[in-house]
Amino acid sequence: MKRWFILLGVLLLTLPARAEQVLTMGVFSYREKPLMLQMYQPLADYLSEQLTDTRVQLLVLSQDEMEQQLNRNNLDLVFTNPSHYLLLRSQNALTGVLATKISRERDIATSALGGVIVARRDRDDMQALDSLRAHRVAIPGYRFLGGFQTQAFELQEAEISLRDLKLSVVGGHDKVIEAVITGQADAGFVRTGILEGLPAEERTRLKVINAQHLPGFPFAVSTRLYPEWPFLALPKVSPLHIRRIASALMALEHAHPAARAAKIEGFAPPGDYLPVENLARQLRQPPFDREPAPSLLAMWRFYGPWLVFVSVLLLLLSLSLMALVGKHLQVRQSRQAYRDQSRKLEEVIWGTGIGVWEWQVTSDTIVCSDQCADPAGYQRGWPDGADSSRLRAVFYPGDLSRLQQAAQRVLNAEHEQIELELRMRHGRGGVAWVLLKGRVASRSAAGQVLRMSGTLQDITQRRAQQETIAGNEERLRTIVSFLPMGIVLTDHKGRVVQCNSAVEHLLHTAPGHRLDEVYERRGWRVLRPDGSDMPKSEFASHRALKEHRPVHNVVMELSTDTGVRWLNVSATPLGHANYSLVVSFTDITAERRADLELRLAASVFGYSREAIMITNEDDLILDVNEAFTRITGHERDEVLGQSAGKLISDRHSESFHSEMWRALAGHGYWQGEVWSRRKNGERYAQMLSVSRVQDEGGRSQHFVSMFSDITPLLDQQEKLERIAHYDVLTGLPNRLLLADRLQQAMANCRRRGGAVGLVFLDLDGFKAVNDLHGHDAGDELLRQLARRMQGCLRENDTLARQGGDEFVAVLAGMNSPDDGTEALQRLLVAAGEPVQLDDGVVQVSASLGMAVYPRDGVDADQLMRRADLAMYAAKQEGRNRWQRFADLQQSQLEYELGDV
Repeated sequence: MKRWFILLGVLLLTLPARAEQVLTMGVFSYREKPLMLQMYQPLADYLSEQLTDTRVQLLVLSQDEMEQQLNRNNLDLVFTNPSHYLLLRSQNALTGVLATKISRERDIATSALGGVIVARRDRDDMQALDSLRAHRVAIPGYRFLGGFQTQAFELQEAEISLRDLKLSVVGGHDKVIEAVITGQADAGFVRTGILEGLPAEERTRLKVINAQHLPGFPFAVSTRLYPEWPFLALPKVSPLHIRRIASALMALEHAHPAARAAKIEGFAPPGDYLPVENLARQLRQPPFDREPAPSLLAMWRFYGPWLVFVSVLLLLLSLSLMALVGKHLQVRQSRQAYRDQSRKLEEVIWGTGIGVWEWQVTSDTIVCSDQCADPAGYQRGWPDGADSSRLRAVFYPGDLSRLQQAAQRVLNAEHEQIELELRMRHGRGGVAWVLLKGRVASRSAAGQVLRMSGTLQDITQRRAQQETIAGNEERLRTIVSFLPMGIVLTDHKGRVVQCNSAVEHLLHTAPGHRLDEVYERRGWRVLRPDGSDMPKSEFASHRALKEHRPVHNVVMELSTDTGVRWLNVSATPLGHANYSLVVSFTDITAERRADLELRLAASVFGYSREAIMITNEDDLILDVNEAFTRITGHERDEVLGQSAGKLISDRHSESFHSEMWRALAGHGYWQGEVWSRRKNGERYAQMLSVSRVQDEGGRSQHFVSMFSDITPLLDQQEKLERIAHYDVLTGLPNRLLLADRLQQAMANCRRRGGAVGLVFLDLDGFKAVNDLHGHDAGDELLRQLARRMQGCLRENDTLARQGGDEFVAVLAGMNSPDDGTEALQRLLVAAGEPVQLDDGVVQVSASLGMAVYPRDGVDADQLMRRADLAMYAAKQEGRNRWQRFADLQQSQLEYELGDV
């Protein structure tokens, strides 16, 4: 018995252990095989762990290798692209799709893929699908869905034949990228996700052609989207294993090492691969590259609806023919009615006295009614037609040229109609004015004008009336304009409708201004004769409107920025539907000042802080005060009997002196700024007032000149203006002056065409220089960099300091929106060169963003925001570079906006 147990034990030991089951998973190698093994081996290990008693073996295969392995029955699981899946499904028995891959990019998951068409960013000739014609295009292979078929379908939809492209099969997506970057190919086809997986340096050298901005899709894409890769099982795999594998794929999380290695989010339930099948059918890709054998059922399926349609059409044509016979009688009756209506229309046209014309463009024949000849005194028009050369005898050469230009614009499709006032040669001599109107009556199928028609109306009498009215208005306007008294006409809202030159000189106002705000707008004070402030209620215009009567001789004193002026104001209400008041202003400053100067001359002359000079009618100096000696340096005895004109600087022209003497002769007073010379030859500015002193007969006896030295005031004003418009640290224009320069450049662009570039520049590493070397070193760095960058721009360009380490450049007069590359490169180099400081040499770089008017923005604020956005994009891409706003992709634009 014991021996039997020993024998049984030996037999059990000699029995082979249960063999481990192995499932072979074939993965399509769309990239280099070592990289694919590294990506998908963790997924095979993950499935082995989930199956516990079964090991999943990974094979990375090309499409041909995968088909060979399937033919040999060596594969159990397949992971490939959708187009390859269709081919495998037509050649092998498959259980169907277990799951669809989910990709992940920028925290966005997607179970769709598409194709990308890439080219080098510096290839300006590669912009759209049409630019691919006659260029070399690298593809991974003809059976790649995302690497060829999706792009081929988009080209077919755009009516671009693949025969127009020079296709080059390079064998993988990575090789396509390499061929494009190295210049071996002008463009390349890759699947979505490849571009985002490249290093940033390579990615920035590429651009996407025919970019599609699809909401929620995280990858750059040039085509429509299709389902991602399917995961398949062959029928020989047990249902238990299929359920476990499907469950494991659905349970795979993004954080799992297998998902991270494969760069995927996980797997989703099987997608709808019908769009992929439709694409393959349209492109006649395998397995739909063969025509099925014809059959009666197939012919009925394709041509049956057409046969039904033709039968119905023949029936309808028969019914229509019967209806046409019935309509024939109605047409005959309608023709007679039409002839009656035409006769009545001719009678109406004759009654209006307006001529009608027609121009047959193709035969250059003009037909005119008799009424067209009436304005020129002729009896008949051209009812039988005439060519356009006959018009030379009818119209004046200048007017005929205008008519020909207007007709040419219509023929060029720039306008649809003509309306001109022209002069005709009258048969009895003289000129007849006519209003010619016309429009396009018919065009050919290609859009060419075939016929134009219109009217000709005699407007000679109307033109004569208009010229008479215009002449009367001009004469009245001339009389009012040269009146020495200021005249203002206002509307019911108090706005100036019309004013003469005297008012413009007195009050510096113009049509459109509110009369009661003229003084406040210029900061003038209005005083009563006693020197107290005069309220608006006492103004002549206010009193006339309030009291509904004319108000005369309201005397007011104006304290202006150039001195004091006295006015005698009268106002008369009109009661007109459009106009409210007529206000007159008489300048009585000369009379008031002459009286005041005579009374105060004795006390003012000796103690005044202003220089006083008295001259006779021959401009010879009779007397001066001590302030004159202090300001000019000339002693009293030196200037007595000398000409006062010799003291004025030669900076003023003869017209300036003539204007001064005209003012003195006309108004008895002149005031303004003049430049003079001191005794030592130094120039200085005066605020000069000259008054004419008259005797009782109104004859000029003397001229009294008072002036003060305003040179320090002008110097201070110049300093304040510079502080207001320039940066204190760098001397560059500040925000205020930058805005003005940008508006000027945009206005020139609108008038002359071209483009304006706005460059936003931010220094990289400036804070580190400030922290390490101190703020004084940082200020010196900003000054040196500002001089460098300003030196590398053109004279008509502007470099401004925005604040801190931010600068803005305005590139004016660009020929096109794509110009400015050289200026951007010069700014980048200037900002990146080393700078010598007291503490040593420092070096920073710059990030530049550029927006172009009018392509990237319609106003200054929008242009500034978009240039700033492009600058932030340059910083995100690694700094020390520049970026155009127009080159930003939608996804990148949304990303940058989120960071901002």
